[in-house]
Amino acid sequence: MLFNILPDPQSLGAVQGEHAAPLVMLSWLVALAASYAGLDIIKLVSKGSHPAWRRAWLWSGASAMGLGVWSMHFIGMHAYRLGFPVSHAPVPTLLSILPAVLGSFGAMRVLSRDAPSHRALLSAGLVLGAGIGVMHYSGMAAMRAPAELYHALDLFLVSLLVALALGVLSVYAYRLCRHEWGVQRARTCAFIAALCMSIAVCGMHYVAMQAAWFLPLPGAAASHSLSPVSHWLIYLISGVAVLTTLLALIATRVQRRLQESERHEHMTHTRLLEVVSALQDSVILLDEQARIRLCNAAFERQVGLRSDQLMGLSVSQLAYAEDSHTLSQHIREALAEKGQWDGMITALRADGTGFPAWLSVSRVTYADSDDRDYVALLSDRSKEQQAQQRIGYLAYHDMLTELPNRRALQEHLAEFAQRPLSPGAHAFLALLDIDRFKMLNDSLGQDIGDELLRQLGRRLHQWSGAGLYVARLDGNEFALVGELDARDPDEGSEHAAQQHLNAIIASLTAGYELQGHTYPCQLNVGVLVFRPRENAPAAQLFKRASLALLEAKRQRDGEPQFFQQAQEDELEERLTLERELQYAIDNDELCLYLQPQVDAHQQVIGAEALVRWQHPERGMISPGRFIPVAEETGLILPLGNWVLKEGCRLLGEWRHQPDDHHLKLSLNVSVRQFQQPDFADQVLAAIQQHDAPPERLTLELTESLLLSDPDGTIDKMQQLQQKGVSFALDDFGTGYSSLAYLKLLPLDTLKIDIAFVRDLTLDMQATPIAATIVALAESLGLGVIAEGVETDDQRQVLANLGCRLYQGFLFGRPVPPEIFSKVIHEEQQK
Repeated sequence: MLFNILPDPQSLGAVQGEHAAPLVMLSWLVALAASYAGLDIIKLVSKGSHPAWRRAWLWSGASAMGLGVWSMHFIGMHAYRLGFPVSHAPVPTLLSILPAVLGSFGAMRVLSRDAPSHRALLSAGLVLGAGIGVMHYSGMAAMRAPAELYHALDLFLVSLLVALALGVLSVYAYRLCRHEWGVQRARTCAFIAALCMSIAVCGMHYVAMQAAWFLPLPGAAASHSLSPVSHWLIYLISGVAVLTTLLALIATRVQRRLQESERHEHMTHTRLLEVVSALQDSVILLDEQARIRLCNAAFERQVGLRSDQLMGLSVSQLAYAEDSHTLSQHIREALAEKGQWDGMITALRADGTGFPAWLSVSRVTYADSDDRDYVALLSDRSKEQQAQQRIGYLAYHDMLTELPNRRALQEHLAEFAQRPLSPGAHAFLALLDIDRFKMLNDSLGQDIGDELLRQLGRRLHQWSGAGLYVARLDGNEFALVGELDARDPDEGSEHAAQQHLNAIIASLTAGYELQGHTYPCQLNVGVLVFRPRENAPAAQLFKRASLALLEAKRQRDGEPQFFQQAQEDELEERLTLERELQYAIDNDELCLYLQPQVDAHQQVIGAEALVRWQHPERGMISPGRFIPVAEETGLILPLGNWVLKEGCRLLGEWRHQPDDHHLKLSLNVSVRQFQQPDFADQVLAAIQQHDAPPERLTLELTESLLLSDPDGTIDKMQQLQQKGVSFALDDFGTGYSSLAYLKLLPLDTLKIDIAFVRDLTLDMQATPIAATIVALAESLGLGVIAEGVETDDQRQVLANLGCRLYQGFLFGRPVPPEIFSKVIHEEQQK
């Protein structure tokens, strides 16, 4: 049928046919199925391992897709009903398949690439659309009917545009989905692209059929039904297209299974050998006669033989380990009993050198055979052993000096007690400490301090051996343990240790070169002489030597100090005192004693509160014993707080007693207590709790407080002074306070120290000092009180100097508050 294009075929009286809806739907489904089958094959094309297989699958997919597109066209042509009979020339109709196959081939070839360019994708879409268009119009040309065929120009162009545009859309839809979702969802991508392609084919076909107009020839017979042959062809072509699609899908599924199976079975014997050869450990496969069936490169290197030389060789012929014959016998027995054996051995290299290794031998059973093999794994543990040795070394040695550490010394002392020494043998433990080492670190840097420690460690190491054991404990502290020949438990052993240490200390204190300068190193040495056979715990030995070292640090004369039992007794006493003092504070074993303060007429104006400790077993304990302990241990804070509260309680009671309400009370405050940030709040809280008059409370401070924090001291004093609390400077004249600070302090009273008062009648220099203190107080507008007045002559001298307030044994000793109040009451009755 000739191909004619006219702008308006309808003007010639041409007619158009109608489409049967069921066949239209059938044609679209055929196009969809064929397109999906073809695009689904693309995944196989991209994964093909051989070019020939890739081309075969590519042509198969293109053929399936082309046949489906052609089938859709053929069914659509028979769905078109005209008023006259229509037939199709067989050869041109069949040849119209070729454009569809070629267009599909071009599109699939581009889509099978890993990363096609946009230009390639656009070309593939145009080729696919052109193939669809050429296929359609060549099929139209194969029509045979008693009519002339005309095409409307506008719809003809639209049909071509639809074919090209939807072809490009189909290509990009598949590529976009595959790029976003990956190869694992290729089927979904194929379905979406196939949907677009089926729409492209159907859209192009039915737009093109809408552009077709037929001008019947004169005498054309009318016919509105399909012939039986046409029905048969429709069903045949539809069946062939569907069958082809199913076969393509089945083939792709089978091929995918084959590929999966090929990947799983790709671990061939050769590859297994490659994996085994890549292992760093030796792997050997043995038969039941212990003959080598398989080994890797690591075992070849170990024994120095090639694989072909080892195959079939019995392991009993190889010297793979020390005493390999006996070892092999043990392994055979274990395999016969349990089927496996493992353990540490000393393996041998080809040159005969041994190395630690872990050998594991296991029986191998096969599911499809009764054969039994054995696999042996030999793992070199040289590095692990070296690492363990290094860890063990670090656990017992100091990193900086390479000397043994405290742990090693403790174990040495434990072993030392087990050595076969004579019953009267003695040994010594000396602890060495570098004097003023912190100053060296702070001034020259830690690197210089470390260098000094290293050099000292090297000198100590030269003395190790020959009955002398050296170690670094921590920081700048070192230790020496040595045996003594002398058997005298007292002076003889100490004298021998002294002589031994003098030579060592002389070598250790010689100058050290640090940064080009000679540094004179002085050591503090504490020594303990002991009997090793007494099995004293290492902790006790260290404690006693540390006490001797502490004494050496106090002396700081470079002479070794030997442990004395009195030092340990004193320490135990202090620890016991500390523990019992804490209990005393918590359980009200403390009490306040009051010493009267009098004026020039010897009238009691107040008292100083002095803390006392009435121990239930030891009796009265002097403040000179427990106050220093409290200062060192921090118990001075709860102790001072107790004194403050107890003093405020007394003032609160006196306030309601006619004989005592005028009395003032002085409380001593320690430097550490006063330095607490909330000290002022503590005082005010105690005053409020016991309803004590603050104007009757005097807090006695020491001059050392002025040196530690003068600004903070002034702030707290002013805060309390505003509430009425008075302040006295205790022991004035014995410290180093600045007169400038003294002028700024909100003081009320200066106290002349007992040291000056005691010597007023004996030392000619004491009187001028006391006179100076009195004059200074008057110039600053402060009161002055002298403490420690024991004789009337002392009082008279002080009175002549202008001092009008006194405190001391002359006027009364410290007594409990109830006795103090009784005395005041008796004086009031006189």
